[in-house]
Amino acid sequence: MAQKRDNCIIILVDPPEPEKLSPELKAAFGPERAAHVNSDLVTGAYKLAKAFPDAILLLSYEKTPHHPDLTWLDQEDPGFLEVKALPRETRLREAFRLAFFTGAKKAIYLNHLSPEIKKDWLYQAFDSANEKTVALGPNQDGSFYLLGLTQANLKLLETPGFLQGKNCESMAERAKKTKLAVFNTPETYSINGEEDVLRWMESLAPSSNPFKTEERPAQETQAAREHKRSTRHHHKETPVPPPAPEKPPL
Repeated sequence: MAQKRDNCIIILVDPPEPEKLSPELKAAFGPERAAHVNSDLVTGAYKLAKAFPDAILLLSYEKTPHHPDLTWLDQEDPGFLEVKALPRETRLREAFRLAFFTGAKKAIYLNHLSPEIKKDWLYQAFDSANEKTVALGPNQDGSFYLLGLTQANLKLLETPGFLQGKNCESMAERAKKTKLAVFNTPETYSINGEEDVLRWMESLAPSSNPFKTEERPAQETQAAREHKRSTRHHHKETPVPPPAPEKPPL
């Protein structure tokens, strides 16, 4: 793996406000819940990228009066590439260009709507992406969760619509038409509705599940703690009397 500055991970971050979310996400969950789900997904993608040791992180973000920085995402307030009311495709093109302008040799875009991306897949993408090969991560719904490029292949982002719909196959075809090979990282899924959220919930460890509310086996329940307190109190208030001394034989 190359030096850290040679690689860049890009995430498009939306503030946790319903009016800033995609119509598809709001249609699937309703405005308020969509903001909650999207925020949790962004947080997961950010934690994955931040913990990746061999790449710098570039966040594209449109700040708002209610969320002028990223302290809602990380108390350390990470820096970001500020954008203003730009389409997502334009934001992504600008982020890739900035990544290469500041010295990155390879850059990967991560779609935060895919919650189960693995660190090993990022290594695979960085190792495979070069001037003759594009890294592409397919989702089961036909979209892609990952796109890895070098500066020589930025032309793939010039055609409108590359972030819309079932874009994985169309991106692969576009790459092949320009005589580029395509390396696919493992397939996963993206969050499009309630069934996907349930699948995500089931995959999470209880301690990291943002939606799970049922009792956790590893922890004592509130009812169990109350029962213990009640038992201790009962034993204290009604002690068992000591046995009576035996009478000496006559």
